[in-house]
Amino acid sequence: MPVVEAVWRHLLVGAREGRRRWPSLSALAAELGTPISTTHRSLAHPVEIGAMSVSALDGLQVLDPARLLVLFAAHRHVQRDIARRSWVALRAVEVERLAASPEVVLGGFGAVVAHLGGANAIAEYNSVLFYGDPGLPDLPSAPAGQGTEVLIAEPDPLLVRYGRVTPFSQAYADLFSLPGWQAARFVAELELKRVANSDEPVLLV
Repeated sequence: MPVVEAVWRHLLVGAREGRRRWPSLSALAAELGTPISTTHRSLAHPVEIGAMSVSALDGLQVLDPARLLVLFAAHRHVQRDIARRSWVALRAVEVERLAASPEVVLGGFGAVVAHLGGANAIAEYNSVLFYGDPGLPDLPSAPAGQGTEVLIAEPDPLLVRYGRVTPFSQAYADLFSLPGWQAARFVAELELKRVANSDEPVLLV
């Protein structure tokens, strides 16, 4: 994941937790371990569209998390991070359960379901996205387009700080950038949930 997206993700995670302010650019950069110059460039577009404000007096403030989320999703190219892909003759939920590595992070559909409490009432899906090597056992293969597609992406250095599944904002952005009706259905359902909870900071982050 590019540093700019990692910065946006961190701001969105903060917004979901009720934190929308940072005292300075240097404080945010130190928190992430990113160069101040790169962190500064990451904020230019969010400030331009009114999602954030940056000032010497008030520091950094996330003004519109929903708009920042849309920017993140539109900018995201998850396919560029995918290092390996294969098709296996198991259901997606079975593949997710077989992940043995303690360092792997589940993304995409599985991450959304996990954030929603483990119950999937949106749509059946046939794609599993892992960040890092999941340590799967040998699984029966399936022809392309049948069974479940296993996508293994390179994790960014900051991802592990958020736990065993990607933050809601990244799961949404990843699905937004993936093809297929299942991804579209998940994105549409999450949009409905966001609108229904518009009094909250942002459900999806």
